[in-house]
Amino acid sequence: MGFSGGVDSSTVVAWAKREGLEPIACVLAMREGDRAIPSRETRERARRTAEQLGVAYMERDVSRDFLARVIEPFAMAYAEGRTPNPCSLCNRELKVKSLIDVADELGAEKVLTGHYARIVRGEDGISRIARAADASKDQSYFLARLTSEQVARLEFPLATLQKREVRETARALELPAAEAPESMGVCFASDGSYKDVISEVAPRALEPGEIVTGKGEVLGLHQGIASVTVGQRKGLSLSGGPWFVNEIDARANRVIVQHGKAPRARALELADFSLNVPAAELSKIEVRVATHYRTKALLAKVVPGAHGHASVAFLEEFPLAAPGQSSVLYSGDIVIGEGTIEDVEFQSPEGDA
Repeated sequence: MGFSGGVDSSTVVAWAKREGLEPIACVLAMREGDRAIPSRETRERARRTAEQLGVAYMERDVSRDFLARVIEPFAMAYAEGRTPNPCSLCNRELKVKSLIDVADELGAEKVLTGHYARIVRGEDGISRIARAADASKDQSYFLARLTSEQVARLEFPLATLQKREVRETARALELPAAEAPESMGVCFASDGSYKDVISEVAPRALEPGEIVTGKGEVLGLHQGIASVTVGQRKGLSLSGGPWFVNEIDARANRVIVQHGKAPRARALELADFSLNVPAAELSKIEVRVATHYRTKALLAKVVPGAHGHASVAFLEEFPLAAPGQSSVLYSGDIVIGEGTIEDVEFQSPEGDA
């Protein structure tokens, strides 16, 4: 069991016990030292919860892999003027991978987690991620990068539950985390700031530079390209607005803005693209694409290309999209593919291409 000691994972462990399973609560220690992830207090709560539930407890140190596979790529993406999605990468390259490795070592058949998502096993034998019953907590977007082999090893016991039901169960069991607040944001930036992490790995991404119009007129200064993202309006400290970030030029350390309307994506180019359905199926089914967590997945035409690339053309209202973010393909509620936004074709403020 991927364990944090929070209300979700604690409730799943309690469910597993009730079902007659023998869960082993495993905490992944992703960072040690003064800024430990999870914190010492969180680990102690997790240990107490496992003891209360009468299940085995263990910790696995994955801090070296966390640095190499999540933190460093995250910081370097910002240095390249991109807006990365660390949680999607972490699920595939670290969390789920590490839990499966531990399960193999222990001879465990399945890996349980407290994610809000469903697993659909098709007639073709492939296991796919799908949206959870609780739409407000659905995490399918962040799990879209998992391989079919990884998904086949997983179980999500909270798939059909609402968050309030999970809370009620935790209260009834008098679990320590029953009233614990929701965890928000990525784990290594709980205060909402990535600057400490970026300053350690890619300090140049925090160097001030110019904010300019598309014609090169200097309007002001930014505090580092890592402090802005495409589509941003607030925090630019520019007069005569509204101004929106339209592009980030990492080589010149410049932020290009446009006046009046937020940039909207007309089409995308994806890299690191993968499908879990035959490519020929894309022209036969309704495909919707989500470019951000909790945004509406919009109708689109997706054309796979060579070398792990794909093109996306939106067929309805253009969404906001930023290079570096995940773009997730859905057929109904089922995830059928995913890629990283490499380039964006924007609609101009006047509505022209």
